[in-house]
Amino acid sequence: MVMSMPRINAEYREDAKKKIIAAALEIAAEKSWDAVTMEAIAKKVGVTKGALYSYFENSETLLCAVSVELIQKIRDGFISIFDKDVHIHVVLEKLASFIFEDQKPYASIFIQFVSRLPQDSRFRDQFSRMFDENILLVTEYLARKIDEKQIHPLTDPDSAARAILGVTIGLRITEVVLGKDARKAKQVWIESVELILRLPGDNK
Repeated sequence: MVMSMPRINAEYREDAKKKIIAAALEIAAEKSWDAVTMEAIAKKVGVTKGALYSYFENSETLLCAVSVELIQKIRDGFISIFDKDVHIHVVLEKLASFIFEDQKPYASIFIQFVSRLPQDSRFRDQFSRMFDENILLVTEYLARKIDEKQIHPLTDPDSAARAILGVTIGLRITEVVLGKDARKAKQVWIESVELILRLPGDNK
């Protein structure tokens, strides 16, 4: 009985952290990251503000945890789309909708996270690791599509994956920071990826 207590406590703590992160994401989606304060989260979760600090030492630590969760959700979304046995053009349309429509409520979190990368090595190392994981995910998908002859055979999957993620990050920042039209960004993304992959546009 005594031996099981640390495991139970760890499970409870992990569950509590997930609820806090979920509350932060919900507030950000409803308003913006600026509205995600310790007070707002405590009210949402139904605990005291002081209780939150036993899980996250400050708002910066919370931002990192929320951003990691958001990036994981995006990765899961990519995997779900990649797993469907459909043509590459259909996949691009689905990815564009997922990136520029489904994830739009969380854009402010992403911008806040990226803006802190040069200042905090913890953020930078975490983002770098997850970025590399996503590069590998996209690279493996593109390699499959090359084998299926849906993408030009001379396309390098790794270089293409890096270019696609670079375009994605750039367009999201432009859309959010400069207030550009998300629909235009979505279309530019599709056209850019088609060029990177050397896809004939008339095959849609």
